[in-house]
Parts: sequence; C-alpha cells; structure tokens
Amino acid sequence: MIFLLVIGFCFLVSVFTTPYMVKLSHFTGAIDKPNKRKIHGRIMPRLGGLAIFIAFILGYMVFDIKETSMYEGQTAFFDAYLISSVLIIGAGMLDDMFDLPAKAKFLVQLTAALIMVFYGNFLITDFHWPIFPSIYLGWFGGVVTILWIVGITNSMNLIDGLDGLSSGISAITFTTMGVLSIYQGDFFVAMLCFLLLGSTLGFLVHNFYPAKIFMGDTGSMFLGFSISVLSLLGYKNAAFVSFIIPIIMLSVPIFDTVWALVRRLLSGESPFKPDRNHVHHFLLNKNLGHVKSVLVLYAITALFSLTAIVYTMHTTFWGLIMLVICVVIIELIFNTTGAFRYKEKEQDKKIEVEQVRPNEETGHPTKKSTADPG
Repeated sequence: MIFLLVIGFCFLVSVFTTPYMVKLSHFTGAIDKPNKRKIHGRIMPRLGGLAIFIAFILGYMVFDIKETSMYEGQTAFFDAYLISSVLIIGAGMLDDMFDLPAKAKFLVQLTAALIMVFYGNFLITDFHWPIFPSIYLGWFGGVVTILWIVGITNSMNLIDGLDGLSSGISAITFTTMGVLSIYQGDFFVAMLCFLLLGSTLGFLVHNFYPAKIFMGDTGSMFLGFSISVLSLLGYKNAAFVSFIIPIIMLSVPIFDTVWALVRRLLSGESPFKPDRNHVHHFLLNKNLGHVKSVLVLYAITALFSLTAIVYTMHTTFWGLIMLVICVVIIELIFNTTGAFRYKEKEQDKKIEVEQVRPNEETGHPTKKSTADPG
C-alpha cells in the first residue's frame, strides 16, 4: 500500500506542477526552437524535468525515504545522490536556457559520477556472470562505475527524441527496478524507484504526443543519472543477482547510444554531434507515425524488462533465451528500418550530388539520368 501512496503522491505533484514549468520555460527562455534535425515544428518549452525533480524531492520529504535504508552505506549513497542530482539539474537548466557546450555537460556528469564513487562510496566491486566465475575488479571498479554513470546518463539524453519516449522508457525501467527491489527485500531502493516512477508518469501526462512540454536536458540527464545509479544499487548489495540485469533492462538506450557513437566515429564526426540517425528516427522514416514509433520502443523496453524479471525471479536459462530473442528483435528492427545501412545512404547522396552538376557549355545544372548507363 505504501508504494501505491508514494507513486500516487508524486504523480499528482508532477501533474499539477508541470503546467507551471511551461510558464517558467517561456519566462527564462528555456525553449526548443524547431530546425531541420528536430521532429517538432513549433517552439516548445523544455523545463519539464524540473517538475519531475520537484515531485521527487517533495515525495522524499513527505515519506522520509532516508529512514527506510537498511544499510549505513545506503545513507551515504543517498547524500551523494542528492548532491549529484542538484548538480545535474543545475547544469540541465543552464543547458535548456543557454545551450551549454557538450564538453561542459560531460564535465558536470563526470563530477557527479566522482561524487558518487568517492563521497557516496558507490562502486561496482565485481561482475557476476551467468556461467563463469565472478570477476573481482578492485580499484578498476571505480573506473567502470564512472563510465557506467556517464554512459547511461547520456544514453537517456540521446534517446529523448520523440514525445513521451524518454519519459516512458524511464517509467518502464523504474517499474522493473522497483519490482526487483521488492523481490530482493530492499525497500529503500524500491521507494526511490517508485518516487521517480510517480514523478515521471505525472510528467508523461503532459509529454506524450502531442507534447505540451519537453523534459529538456534537465529531465533527461536527471532520469539517466538516477537510472544509472539505482540500477546497480540493489545489485551491488545482493551478490546472487547478476550484473547483467541492469544491462538487460537498459538495452534499448544502451544499444542506440553505442551504435550512435560507432556510426559517428566511422563517419569521422564528433561523437557528441547530434543527428537524425537514432532508432526512433528510422522508425519514423518507415511511416509508422509518432505514436506507433514510441509504442514500438515501449514494447521492446517492456520485453527486455520482463526478461530481467524472469532472469532474476525464475531461471537463468529462460532469462537467457528471452534475452537472445530480444537481441534478435532489435537486430531485425535496425535492419528493417535501415539503421545499419547509413553508409549506403551517404554514398547515395554523393552519387546524387555528382549527377547534378553544371553543364560545361551553358553553366546551368544538368541532372544525369540514372537509367541511362551512358
């Protein structure tokens, strides 16, 4: 019952707070203007993430979440988490208002990760594999933890390209983490997950297509950061759960982010350069429409989340079977939509440019027919 109260309270706070963020966005200039890379065709307010954070903080104070901690280490973790979250929220707001350079945001994310590791004593100590023996990481665990936090924080930021996409995927992930935390008997982690779940669902009411407000970097970085630390907190305290579970839950944003980095590096571009070559863009290009594209990615995320639950609560064997099925589905979607054929598209563009060239005699552009081999 307490979990439903937590979700309901944060949901209502977020629902009623978000409209005020619309006014605040216009007042502070935190608006997203349309351009050739973006989907929306009108100016949109983008401080919605602040409503999520406000609902979360109010829920934390009303339900006194810190008292549910069973471990002294969790208390230190939460102090570090709050400090880092405020830092992330501050950087997100500045970016939504003034468009900070990518390197500046990266430094803030790195600082937040360092606070978690050194002040919150939050780090991955070992890997638990399904078949092979566990691997003790030692000091290298801190490096892995920092990479994980920064990577997942950015993955949620990169996938935030359609109305309701990032907030919906976050809600599914928080639900999964909350259920698994209850199963493990870790009510502290469960309460944090359900605080964030209610806050995100309340915002989703205003963010689903057609969106009235965007979460902006304020929201995407905060949700990504929260998911990165909470997805590991329960598992580092429960040795019988494999490290693979957080990876399974976050497969959609991880897969999209890794491919985005590989694609940009192979193209000789900066890995921080934004583009319209994410999986949700390719789904749109297949004329699925905005809502159907988002629902497809919701379904894939839910399937991965169900896989994590089966793997944890049932058997490793069936969990791995479902994981293979999920990976095959992802591969089929990328191949069907053309996400893996970006080089061919770039080559086609070059050919088309060559075909439209100035006539040597007149100086006017003349398009060469592709049907004519001569």
